[in-house]
Amino acid sequence: MAIDFELTDEQKMMLDTIRKFCEKECPKEKVAEWDNAGKDFPLSLWKKLGDIGVLGVGFPEEYGGTPGGMIDEALIAEELSYGFNDLALAYLLGVSFGGYSILHQGNKEQIDKHLPLLINGETNFALGMTEPGGGLDVLGALKTKGREDGDNFIINGTKIFTTGMHIADTIVLVVRTDDVPGKSALGLTLFLVDKNTSGITYNKLEKLGSHTCGTFEVVYEDVKVHKSNILGERGKGWYQILGTLNNERIIVASMCNGLSRCAFDEALQYSKEREAFGKPIGGHMAIQHYLAEMATEIETARLLTYKAAYLVDHAKTNAELMAAGGTATMCKYWASEVAGRVTDRGMRILAGYGFMQEYHMQRYFRNCRQYIFAPITNEMAKNIIGQMMLGLPKSY
Repeated sequence: MAIDFELTDEQKMMLDTIRKFCEKECPKEKVAEWDNAGKDFPLSLWKKLGDIGVLGVGFPEEYGGTPGGMIDEALIAEELSYGFNDLALAYLLGVSFGGYSILHQGNKEQIDKHLPLLINGETNFALGMTEPGGGLDVLGALKTKGREDGDNFIINGTKIFTTGMHIADTIVLVVRTDDVPGKSALGLTLFLVDKNTSGITYNKLEKLGSHTCGTFEVVYEDVKVHKSNILGERGKGWYQILGTLNNERIIVASMCNGLSRCAFDEALQYSKEREAFGKPIGGHMAIQHYLAEMATEIETARLLTYKAAYLVDHAKTNAELMAAGGTATMCKYWASEVAGRVTDRGMRILAGYGFMQEYHMQRYFRNCRQYIFAPITNEMAKNIIGQMMLGLPKSY
C-alpha cells in the first residue's frame, strides 16, 4: 500500500491562506475579548471566510465551489480550529450539516437556492435534532411532530442544544411526520426551515465554553412549513442523517486536533520562557515528559483522522463507506480524549497563569470539553467501535 503524507501545493496554499486570515481577522486577543464578554463572533467573519474560498472546497464548481474531498475538509477544520475553534464549529454546522446534506439529499431547487449562498459566506445553518431528555436516544426521545395540512406541515415541539442560531438563516430540522409501529427509525423527515418563520422562538443557553458560538433552546409552536422544504424523502430522514456521520466525526476530530496543537504550542513556548530553580521549566524532567506525551498523542490523533478522511475519499462501495465509519468514530473518540488531556497538561504547565482569564489556555481547556460528549459521547463511540470493528454484539 502506497502511503504519501505530503500535502499538495494547493492544500499548502489553502492552509497558509487560513492561517493568515485568522491572524488578521480573529487574533487570539480579539477572540479572548469576545469570549470573556460572552459575545457571539461577528457575522462578517463568516462572509470573509466565503470570500477567501474556504467554504466552497468540495462543492461542485457550477455553484462556485472548488475540487476537494474529506481530507481537504479535515485540513480546513483543523487549521480553523487552531486559529479560532468556534469558527471551525460554524464550519461544521454550515458545510457538514447544511451544505453536504443539501448537496446529497436536496432537489435541484434547494441546491440552487442554498449552495451558492453558503459558498459565498452569505448564509449558514443550524441543526435541530436533540430534544430535552433525549441526548443520543434520538429515536426514542424525539417528540417534535409535523402534522400534514394540505401543502404544508404544522410543526410543534422543542429542541435543545441547537448551536449557531445567531449565524444561521436555515434550520435543518428533524421531525416525526409518520408513526410506523415497531420501526422508530422510519417516519422521521428532515425540513429546511427559515429561522424567522412565525412560531419559532429561541433562548440562548449559558455554557462553559465556546461562548462566541451560542447554543439555544428552540421552541416550535404551530410552525407552518411548505412541503417543498422537505429535504430528501419523507419518512427516511434518519437514514439521511446517518449518511452525514462520517464527515461530522472526522471534522470534529480535526477541530480537536487543531485545538490540541494550539494548546501544545503555547505550553511549549511557555516552558522555554518561564524559569524556575535557575533554568527554564522545560529543562525539568516532569515538564519534558508532559510535552513529549502531548506531542505524541497529538500526532497519533492527526494520523488516525487523516486515515479516516482518506478512507471516506476512496470508498467505492457502501461496504467500504461503512468500514470508513468505524475509523471515523475512532478518530473522533481519540482526538477528543487527546484534546482533553493536552489542555489539562497545558493548564498544569502554566500553573497559576493557566487559570487566569488573560491567558488563552483556560479557554482551550473549556472549549474542548464539549467534544468528549458531542455530537456523540465517547462511551457511545466505543460501543460503535466494538460493534462495527470488533464484531461484538450491539450494546445499546
